Amino acid sequence: MRNNQIAPFAPAVIRLLQGPLYSDDATPWKILVQYYDQVRLYCGQIGLELQLHEEDGYAYLRQPEWEDDEGHAIELPRLTRRQPLSRDVSMLCVLLREQLLLFETGSVGGSACLLSREQIRELLLPALPERNNELLLQKRIDSLIERVAELGFLKKVTRLGQDYFELRRILKAKINADQLVELKERLLKHGVVGQ
Repeated sequence: MRNNQIAPFAPAVIRLLQGPLYSDDATPWKILVQYYDQVRLYCGQIGLELQLHEEDGYAYLRQPEWEDDEGHAIELPRLTRRQPLSRDVSMLCVLLREQLLLFETGSVGGSACLLSREQIRELLLPALPERNNELLLQKRIDSLIERVAELGFLKKVTRLGQDYFELRRILKAKINADQLVELKERLLKHGVVGQ
C-alpha cells in the first residue's frame, strides 16, 4: 500500500482504537479535531461511535447497540472485552469522581485536579477494612492507584519535584452524576464507603 492511500486522519483513529485520546497527546489530538467529521463517519462505518469532549480534552470510542432499518439488532464482534471492576477499584473510582465533582464546583480557575498519593490514601483509608500491617495496606493502595491509572482515569504528573496524580475528566463520561449516586448508594449499602 502506498502512503498516498492512507487517510490523513489515520493516526487519530489508530490512537483511539488503542484507548482514550487526550489533548496532551498533541499530534493525534490536533488531527482528530481537524478531521473530526471524517473520523466520526469512518468510525460509524465500522460500528463505533466517537465521543469527543473538546472542552475537557479527551475523546474515546464506544460501541453502542446498532439496529438495521427494520429494527433488528446488528451483531458485531466486540472491539474490546468488558471487564468488571473489582469492588475496591470501583470504590476508588467513585471516590475520585466525587473529588473531581468537588474540584469543578469549587474550582477557582485551576485547570487540573491534582491529588498526591497521600491524599488518595486518605480518601481510601476509611473505606478499607482495618489492617494491622501498614506495609500490606500501602501495597494494596498502590496497586489500586496503578489499576485506576491503567484504566486511564489517573495520570501521574510531577510538579516542583513531587509526584501527583491528575484526575482525568474522562471519569465524568464513564461515571456520570446519576451513576455516581447509584454506585455510591450500592457501596454504602455494602458498608464499603461512608456518608
